[in-house]
Amino acid sequence: MLKNNIIKKINEKSFIYLDEFLKIVHQDKDSGYYTTQYPIGKEGDFITAPEVSQLYGEILALTIINKIHQNKIKDFELIELGPGRGTLMKDILRVFRKSLNEGIDYSIHFIEINNNYKSELTNEFPNCKFHSDLKNLQDNYSVIIANEFFDCLPMCQITCVDGQLYETVIKIDNEVDLVFDKSLAREKIIEEIDHNLNENTFYEHSQETKDIFKEIAKCIKKNGGFLLIADYGYVRPTHKSTLQSTKNNKFSEVLSNIGNQDITYHVNFNQLLLVAKNFGLKNIKINTQSNFLKMNGINVRAEQLIVSNPKSSNLILDQLSRLTDPDRMGNLFKIFEAEY
Repeated sequence: MLKNNIIKKINEKSFIYLDEFLKIVHQDKDSGYYTTQYPIGKEGDFITAPEVSQLYGEILALTIINKIHQNKIKDFELIELGPGRGTLMKDILRVFRKSLNEGIDYSIHFIEINNNYKSELTNEFPNCKFHSDLKNLQDNYSVIIANEFFDCLPMCQITCVDGQLYETVIKIDNEVDLVFDKSLAREKIIEEIDHNLNENTFYEHSQETKDIFKEIAKCIKKNGGFLLIADYGYVRPTHKSTLQSTKNNKFSEVLSNIGNQDITYHVNFNQLLLVAKNFGLKNIKINTQSNFLKMNGINVRAEQLIVSNPKSSNLILDQLSRLTDPDRMGNLFKIFEAEY
């Protein structure tokens, strides 16, 4: 069904751009991957940091609590983009119940397009509110979190060949097979490239990421608050293609299993940094996940868990390693912080 829709779109103009392809595959209302599937977890196609260990969500929770207490906030909105099954939020709220000062009120808000997950979230968090974007929130202090949200938004890929800029497109081969090709880059995309490209190198740009992050920055600046964005990515462009896909927690071919596998790329954190600076956000930090978690006490918390659960010590240590080891999730994943 979804593949047929894509083929129909391609037949209208002989190809579709990569960002158009990703938007259909991921966000189609009736059969998009993120609107209809159950992608997260061991039974899905990928595992995120909150699914690895409760340690991750607990450290994020303590970071939030420290900010709330330092700024003497008495009422705030806790907003999560792409909460999935709610694992991260459950871990955060468990710490809130133990460590957040009495008399502080907060409300829970989700931006989620998957109706399957919406049902689960409603059962788990009866008082939560759902939003299509950040525009309809109240004027309260805002804490905005997003874990592996931006890496799957529509993205276009630009490359330089013989001095000419091209974009990655998808065409049809043998009437039924989808294949990658290239076409001259659109002017609106060329205008977004902030540096020159060398021959046969890539630049990846997500306008939707930029637009959504502008809304986040606008919300923070208007209401006061801070943000925590976690994802795999880079600060300096690698100039290589980072497009990838996973099926059943294994890498797969991007143009296979259309609508039934996760297609992502590495987030350009420099793009977020420039937006944050343009909006005048303060205390902007980009740390590796390893550094962020260690600076905020994950090793101490892991030791506490081992004391409480000595029979699970090996499991806890492996989870800690997976989150912080530079060769596992530690360096590839980044934590972006900013406030106003």
